[in-house]
Amino acid sequence: MSNLQTILGIFGSLALALSALALWQVRSLNKMKSEFFAGRKGADLEHIIEAIKAENESLRQDQSALGIALHELKTDQNFALQKFGVVRFNPFNDSGGNFSFCIALLNGHNTGLVITSMHGRQQNRVYTKKITEGRSEAELTEEEQKAIKQANDKIKI
Repeated sequence: MSNLQTILGIFGSLALALSALALWQVRSLNKMKSEFFAGRKGADLEHIIEAIKAENESLRQDQSALGIALHELKTDQNFALQKFGVVRFNPFNDSGGNFSFCIALLNGHNTGLVITSMHGRQQNRVYTKKITEGRSEAELTEEEQKAIKQANDKIKI
């Protein structure tokens, strides 16, 4: 009988220890739960979740609006000057230096203008030619064509 009493005593002690451990864990969880649900200002969890949900929805709407604005900017950007090319040259082989130049200024649709400055001893002349989708109604000089090609070969600014 003493072996049986010893075994029952061990099981009883073990059960008591497990009960004490379970009680300690329950109290610890209750303490964490009360701190979690109380919040810093005493607001309950439901209000906190609702506030986070509202903020999340607001951020989602802002993101959508920013996406639309970005798309509009990308579309509008094609109409802004993005590409340029500069060619310097000497129109008079017998005298002077490379003081004359052509500048091609183009947008994303290859529309823009070419500005040509012809520098001479007595005068300076400036011409512009309209470029529409990479072509001009007026005949382009070799230097103007080089400036347009240079503009198209460069990375957009």
